[in-house]
Amino acid sequence: MRDITKLHPRLQAKFKLLQKKCAQEGIKIRATECLRTAKEQDALYAKGRTAPGSKVTNARGRDAKSMHQWGVAVDIVIDMDADKDGDVDISDLYNVKLLNVVGKIGESIGLEWGGSWKSIVDKPHFQLPDWGSTPAKLKAEYGTPTKFIATWDKKTKTTKASYKKTKTTKTSASKAYNKTFTTTANLKMRTSPDTSDNGNVIQILKKGVKVTGTGKYMTVGTQKWLEVTSGGKTGYCSKQYLK
Repeated sequence: MRDITKLHPRLQAKFKLLQKKCAQEGIKIRATECLRTAKEQDALYAKGRTAPGSKVTNARGRDAKSMHQWGVAVDIVIDMDADKDGDVDISDLYNVKLLNVVGKIGESIGLEWGGSWKSIVDKPHFQLPDWGSTPAKLKAEYGTPTKFIATWDKKTKTTKASYKKTKTTKTSASKAYNKTFTTTANLKMRTSPDTSDNGNVIQILKKGVKVTGTGKYMTVGTQKWLEVTSGGKTGYCSKQYLK
């Protein structure tokens, strides 16, 4: 299924951001796989096993083992004449060089990229990292994709409402925060200072990691959030856990 409106609301937003950032780099992408049924997933699992072709997945559909079945994953292709030969064919759609660029952009906005996997590298694949690389946590908490999907509207509305209630100032700057800090606990780097939305997590920084403050900060209520960089990624961390 190629309908991005069937994806988790946060993944829809991140996919649109991914498209925007890729376009800024001169790369056009489009979604080819979004929410997937158990039947569709089992058909993919059969490839290289009971059906012709090479293996493309280790996830069985009837066991709900694909993140696509939970609506938190999307596959993309390069939607342009990448090699400039006057035609868009499969070599363009899966142009490795451009997929690598898109992958790094995806990771920079907080998406998990299949190109970084060790088992069955999947460069066109992106997913929300909230529940890990497999559906194990989703299955434990919700049981089935249908039950999980039924929570989306309620959770999305709650997240938006709680964020509106916070008192957020505009981004400010201070030379005092333009320096190196050390994390005092395992700390989430976020795209925005909103702890109610796990979809905005870029990466989790381990305790004792050094990060570089850009000098920018935001105040939410009584808490300061500093803009920092680490591992080539930039986002906001609570000042409470930086020293």
